[in-house]
Order: sequence, then structure tokens, then C-alpha cells
Amino acid sequence: MGSWRSVYGDVLENLLDEHKESAVGVVGCWAKDISHPVCELDLLVVSSRQPFFERRVENQLIIDIIFVDEQQLSRQSEGLLASTLSECLILQDPKLLLASIISSAKTRALNECRPLAASALTNTVGYLGLAKRALKDGCSMSGGFWLLSAGYSLLEVLLWAAGDKPRPSHLLSQFRSYSGSHSDVLGAALGLVDATSTSVKRRLNFLSMVYDAEALGLLDGCKLEVLLPTLASKKALYLLESNRVVDAYIYLGYLIVEVLRRIYRSCVELLPKARLHRFIEDLDSKGTLGKGAVRAASFPPIDTTLIQGLEQTTFKLAQKI
Repeated sequence: MGSWRSVYGDVLENLLDEHKESAVGVVGCWAKDISHPVCELDLLVVSSRQPFFERRVENQLIIDIIFVDEQQLSRQSEGLLASTLSECLILQDPKLLLASIISSAKTRALNECRPLAASALTNTVGYLGLAKRALKDGCSMSGGFWLLSAGYSLLEVLLWAAGDKPRPSHLLSQFRSYSGSHSDVLGAALGLVDATSTSVKRRLNFLSMVYDAEALGLLDGCKLEVLLPTLASKKALYLLESNRVVDAYIYLGYLIVEVLRRIYRSCVELLPKARLHRFIEDLDSKGTLGKGAVRAASFPPIDTTLIQGLEQTTFKLAQKI
């Protein structure tokens, strides 16, 4: 596999020229040297603009750009940004802004991991509560969604607690590295036993249906991440062609949960609290994505024993964080 310089050389040259007065660095999977050939290139650009995220496609290559302002950088950063800075490889730094902060960011990132793990743990508890309510109310699809959400949040707890961060297309490797004695219950919550080429393609199709619904204005003004289906398709098909079916399945599951959570947050104020746990059934009954389309997301089956196992695991991790 070529380095990011050989893959993105021409595109990088144009981008550096576009931001020639700014500090620019490579972050993410390419910076960690764990990328797939089809991984997007993640860049950090220090500019006078307000912080924002931009995804663009150039020469069929996808670039994700995180813009941060100098003031934000000078505060030594917090949370996810500290983690991002800690793995930054400098491309250009005319004012020596990045060079002076990366070493301290590496130390700071370790300190920031504990509160991020605690936040993910709190999310896990909330999702399990919604899963229990859905199970009690006979809402199997919503129950499966909240169970899957809890599974990914619990995996995030393990990653942050270990000083790592979620890397969506590398989640299976991270799962194997960090799940340890929790692998059985966590694997069940993530539905890994259901991973097949067919279920991967169903999940890809589900993402496409969600974005079609957004394009038609059917998601109550919810704004989804631009070009996600394009990126997801490139990575998932690459993983399938490499006979890494479970990698593709766990990757797409993570994206689906993130997308559905965003839709949930956009309409949560419109839903009665008594119905929050049955979010997926309500979404399906509206026919927003097409009747029965939600089943293509392949949520894991939900049962009391699995929920109890996740609650026990959550309790054990809470004692360590």
C-alpha cells in the first residue's frame, strides 16, 4: 500500500497552496499508519475561520478537513481535539503553531480520555434503559437499535479507557484488541454473528435510503454528513473484496447508529417522552424510509439475558473509570 503522500500527492499540493498561510497537518488513520487504501485523508487546518468540518472529493479521493482557529489551538484543546492533535503529522507550519503544541497535546490527550470514557459510559446506561423499555413494550426494532447503540457506546468506553479512540473502519481490530473478557457479550450486542455479505449490502442499502429521504426533505430538517454514503460504500466494498465481511459489518453498523442518533436528536423535542423508546417503530410507521425499510439496518435481536449481561459489564467498567 502506498503512503498518503503517494496516494494524495497532487491533491495535497493543491490544498497546501490553497492554505499556504496556514498550519496544516495529517491526522487520523493515515497519520497512525493503519489506513486502508480507500481511507479518506484527514487534515487539520489552522485558520482564522470559525471551527468547522468540511468533506470534499477531488480526483475521486475523499478528504476530511477539520478547521480550527488559532485561539482554539492556543487553549491547548480539549477532548477529541486533543486526541486529534496528539497524532498530527505536520505538513506545513509557517508560524510554528503546531510544532509548539503537539508534544503537550500528547500528554493532554491521555488525561482527556478518562472523561470521554465516562461520557460514553453514561450514554451506554441511557441506551440500555431505552432498550429495556422497548423490550417491555414489545418494540423489537427499537429495542434492537438501542441495544446496538449501547454496544457501540460500550466499545467506545473500552477504547477511551485504553487511550485509543473510535476508528470506524478499524473497529473490528479494536474490538479484538480491547474487548478482552467482555468480547462475548459485546459481540452479541453488536450482532457480529449475523455478519454476511448479504447483510453488509443491506446495511449499505439502508444508508442510501436514509440519504434519499433527507434529499426529499422527509427527515424534519435533519442535516446528515455530506458524502457519507460514498465513503461508506468505498470502504465497505473494499473490505468485502478483501474477505473482511465482519469488518465491513461492524463499520456500517457504527455509521447507521450515528445517522439514526442524529435523526433521533433532530426530532426528540417533537416526540412525547413516553414514546422515545419506540423511536424506530415510529419512524417505520411513518413510511419515511419506505415501509419495512428499517429492517435492512439488521439490528441484533434483543432479550433480557443480553441486556443483563451488558448491565453487568457496564457496572464493572464503571468501577474502573
